[in-house]
Amino acid sequence: MKRSILFIGLSIVLLATVLGVATPDLIVSNIGLSPENPVVGQMVTITATVENIGTSDAQERFSARFLMDGIQVDAPSIPFGIDAGRSKDVSINWQAIPGMHTITVEVDQPFNRISEANEDNNSQTITFPVSIDQTTSALAHIKIAVARFEDRSGSALINVGQGVADELIGHLVRSRVHVLERSELEAVMQERGLNPAIQSDLITAGQLLGADLLVVGSVTKANVQQQAVSLGFFSASSASVNIAMSARLVNVYTSEIIDAVSAEGSASGSTGFSINIGKILAGTQPTGANVCVGGLRSDKSYYYVGETIHLGYRNAGAAGWFGVEIDTIGGAFIKMLDSNQFINNGACGEWFWDQRGPGGVQLSPGLYIAKLWDGMSYVATINFQIRPGTGPVTPLSEITVGSGQFDETIVGKATNSALDQLVSRLINSMENAAPAILAARSASGAAQAPMTAPRAAQVAAILSDGRIAINIGTDAGIHKGDFFQVLDTVNLVSDPVTGEILSYDVIGVKGEIVITDVRDRVSYAVRTSDFDPTIGDIARPESP
Repeated sequence: MKRSILFIGLSIVLLATVLGVATPDLIVSNIGLSPENPVVGQMVTITATVENIGTSDAQERFSARFLMDGIQVDAPSIPFGIDAGRSKDVSINWQAIPGMHTITVEVDQPFNRISEANEDNNSQTITFPVSIDQTTSALAHIKIAVARFEDRSGSALINVGQGVADELIGHLVRSRVHVLERSELEAVMQERGLNPAIQSDLITAGQLLGADLLVVGSVTKANVQQQAVSLGFFSASSASVNIAMSARLVNVYTSEIIDAVSAEGSASGSTGFSINIGKILAGTQPTGANVCVGGLRSDKSYYYVGETIHLGYRNAGAAGWFGVEIDTIGGAFIKMLDSNQFINNGACGEWFWDQRGPGGVQLSPGLYIAKLWDGMSYVATINFQIRPGTGPVTPLSEITVGSGQFDETIVGKATNSALDQLVSRLINSMENAAPAILAARSASGAAQAPMTAPRAAQVAAILSDGRIAINIGTDAGIHKGDFFQVLDTVNLVSDPVTGEILSYDVIGVKGEIVITDVRDRVSYAVRTSDFDPTIGDIARPESP
């Protein structure tokens, strides 16, 4: 009798185990676009591959929900389910609008008709750009200048105005809009004694630089709400973030505001589980001080490796342009921090340094000196120290806007969400305004050099951070945002004296790169596709 009861019990457990395991499990294994690199106005087919990786058939009807930038576009059904180990493709059509977009596909949501082994793996998300068509769009012939954004948010975020402007430029470049370097705009203003706080002076600088449209913007809100659970020296935290920004699009020829657009982005989630080193070091680590109380100041007397160094100067004299140079304590030049800033009397300029020197290399611990330059001489200096080791865990409010670290934070995700919307609206406005802008340029008689592509180059280096250096720069007419094809070639012939490329035969195209930074004789680029370049490869400019 006992054996029978034991056998029945084991059978029930075995049956329950089998029934528990033999269930469907639906996932989205792939999302594809056709065409792969859509341009504005194209009809795009978005196809999701839905797979049943479970051990039982999904026999009932369920839907695949397609969300574009968080808004449902369509939810086609899979009427007869999917057998175990099989997959089905489901597609929708969408007309491409400019900017960066996020497509999410969710299966069996939100109704959960299929009982699955895992209910938390039902979605997949991809992000992709929609660029302007260089052959048909009038915007392809327009040059855009972006001014440093004004920070009206009252947040504790670092580098908001410059960081958001640079992020916006990056978004526009990925959409293949021709954007001038922000540093070039500010350099022209400095040379002519123009004030970036005055819109008419910004427009004048844009005219001198050869821009057609000027983007002037501000960050109006940056709310960060953090919640933390502390367990001694350990803490787990989460955050919700809301970012709002606005931008005005100005016709450089008429000073008319063509359009004003705004956008808002939000994100929430865990910020991680970490050792609270700041609590352990509370007795020794200095807290950040106000850098705008007078003269050239740093927020701390010393920093640990990797901490952002915050410098500020309150100007008690005449308004003018100021810059900060970083040297070793022995006087060896390291770098100028960003571009110079125009500081009015009584106003404060701020600079941020990530402790990296030429080539993005982290500097060694030691003593350093910051020197304030007013265009004619050094007018103030301050010393500080970089100490070995790592300092406190950086709170969200102290992460530098525009840095690689920033993009991975909840704040960065909210900022990029807002920028995606802002870029889409700006490009729509630019497209609509482009014919009138070209007519205004012609009527004004403004000299506008044709946007011809620079000459072919060669890959000179592949950096540890993945960037690709090519051996020509501003001396060859390269601009940020230029696209190059990296070629697979044979029979390369170069001038033995000048090194100039004379001839080569193309076997194929390895991949594409886009220029992100331009120097006198070298340019840095990032890959827009997955491929392996080698030093010496030919980089051929794409036709405008």
